[in-house]
Amino acid sequence: MVGGLGLAAWAASEQVRSRSAETAAHNARDVAHESAMDAEKARRNVERLYMVVQAMWELLQDKVGLTDADLEAKVREIDMRDGQLDGRDATQTALQTCRNCGRALLSGLAHCSWCGAQADGGAFHHSR
Repeated sequence: MVGGLGLAAWAASEQVRSRSAETAAHNARDVAHESAMDAEKARRNVERLYMVVQAMWELLQDKVGLTDADLEAKVREIDMRDGQLDGRDATQTALQTCRNCGRALLSGLAHCSWCGAQADGGAFHHSR
């Protein structure tokens, strides 16, 4: 009888482990799906941003007479503000804190995501 109880306990334990594995797999599928949806949303946002930037650039070319060389020079100037020509604006990744609650501010937002306080300098401010 002891052997039978041991086998039943083992079988019950295996069922619990199997259910746990199924739950973990289901959760992983949910996370993967959410990540895929986030990536698609980011892709659409980048495409929209590209289109807006392209429209602004064409307007500046048409209305002000700027050239591609003007744009390239400005991009290089901005890139070099952190001392490195690396295609990144390091000032955008610099951590800023909310003056009201002290929590980290997300770059480019006009208000703190935590407490709603106005961020210093508005939506386009970043430290130099």
